[in-house]
Amino acid sequence: MTIRTNKELAQAVNEAIKESGYKKNWIADQLGISRQALTHFLQKANFSIDDANKILDIIGYKASAKVDKNILQKVDKNS
Repeated sequence: MTIRTNKELAQAVNEAIKESGYKKNWIADQLGISRQALTHFLQKANFSIDDANKILDIIGYKASAKVDKNILQKVDKNS
């Protein structure tokens, strides 16, 4: 899955939670927060890979980043 935005990252975490079979109430308990706080956490605008891994570690998943170089057409600098 290619993730390009923080929102897509949060959506991927939600999908992993569903796939795992764990309930959000249980995950929130493990994090020491309320279910509502977990929901707000997943909806925050600056949801990061560190945030994702706080949740994913609990359910046995991991998020990682990959940086790719864009392949652009070579332009003749002498033109």
